[in-house]
Amino acid sequence: MGHVIFGLRVAIGALLVVAGVLKAHDGPSATASSIAGYRLLPPSVVAPLGVALPYAEIVLGGYLCAGLFTRAAALIASVQFAVFSAAVASLVVRRLPADCGCFGSGIPTPPSWGHVAADVALTAAAALIAWRAPGAYAVDRLLGIGGPHTSGADPGQPEVMPS
Repeated sequence: MGHVIFGLRVAIGALLVVAGVLKAHDGPSATASSIAGYRLLPPSVVAPLGVALPYAEIVLGGYLCAGLFTRAAALIASVQFAVFSAAVASLVVRRLPADCGCFGSGIPTPPSWGHVAADVALTAAAALIAWRAPGAYAVDRLLGIGGPHTSGADPGQPEVMPS
């Protein structure tokens, strides 16, 4: 299971890093414009979120790729994906043609139920990572942090102590 968590952790981490880098490349005004297109948040929140979101995604993705603070990073990612899925679902239900802005302005992504399903799947995958953290090849293992799955032992099997 540790290698499965490692694969999921790196895949989701890389996805977040790429999404954050593309948003950062677009600049805060383009990111804020995408956020404003959802028509869910007050303008006083949109601009600061446009500045912070790209860098938060880059840091969060980096933590997941490295396996550092894995449980917390995966929980935050799971909540973030859940919020994204609800926001995109609101666009579909309200029939607003706003671009999701998930990968910056260079990759137009219209809202759809398929997009919502993908975000729900990412929510579940990030929650699984949080539950089974940190997975193989994690910095958390080197530091001895991360929860019951840090030792690398399968929780269903007794640990064998060397003689």
